[in-house]
Amino acid sequence: MKDIAKKANTMYLLEKYNMKATKKFGQNFLIDLNVVQKIVDCTSIDQQTCVIEIGPGIGALTEQLSYRAGHVVSYEIDIRLKDVLNESLQECTNVEVIFQDFLTVDLKQVVHHYKQHYSKVCIVANLPYYITSDILEHIIISQADIDSIHVMVQKEVALKLTDASYHSPLTFMIEGIGQASLDMTISKNVFSPAPRVDSAILSIMMEKTYNPLLTKILKQAFTQKRKTIYNNLKGLFLENTEKILNECGIDLKTRPEQLTIEDYQKLTHYL
Repeated sequence: MKDIAKKANTMYLLEKYNMKATKKFGQNFLIDLNVVQKIVDCTSIDQQTCVIEIGPGIGALTEQLSYRAGHVVSYEIDIRLKDVLNESLQECTNVEVIFQDFLTVDLKQVVHHYKQHYSKVCIVANLPYYITSDILEHIIISQADIDSIHVMVQKEVALKLTDASYHSPLTFMIEGIGQASLDMTISKNVFSPAPRVDSAILSIMMEKTYNPLLTKILKQAFTQKRKTIYNNLKGLFLENTEKILNECGIDLKTRPEQLTIEDYQKLTHYL
């Protein structure tokens, strides 16, 4: 089927297979072809790119990605969509759909495999809102040789993750691997069913090698945001906490969100 994202085509497929979006998987189906094409424009993918897609749904974004990319591998957790995708993507010969929870995928191994055939590997996805942070963390800590990430998330989340004054474990993780940008906003009215909030495309250019120890430091540092960095890190560094913070030039009374990515990178050396 061509142009799956057209409202009439989406409704046809959903009705034919008696499909309804489920809250369990955070499903909202895109019904605006123009918006889907603009999302693909944000990615700068080409025939030398392998795209890893998370949650293809009924294939609206998958189809448009297949026209630009050399290969698309889509991970879908909802096995109810098997028959739908077999029909909707039957003409997309460069698409491979794998029914597996993306959070269980050995991403480093998968990317290594596709890097032998394609010069770039990018992740593109319309992420379920409830699991956005888990998926981004899974990608970052995998240490997979990914070139870029382009994901649709809640607009509010995208604004926070690209706000230089907002700090959380995830913003520091992103800073530790590359640079994030908000590329476009998307109205809630181009989905069926319509979510309660607008969305945005968040892009992360993967420019550095990630140190997984950074995640361990960040999780511990933000255990209780209102406590000082000293109190939070005592659970990790024990009696050496004061000495380590002093050696890193970090004030013991500083709050975790007041530190810089450089401070946290210094702390990783002590693990």
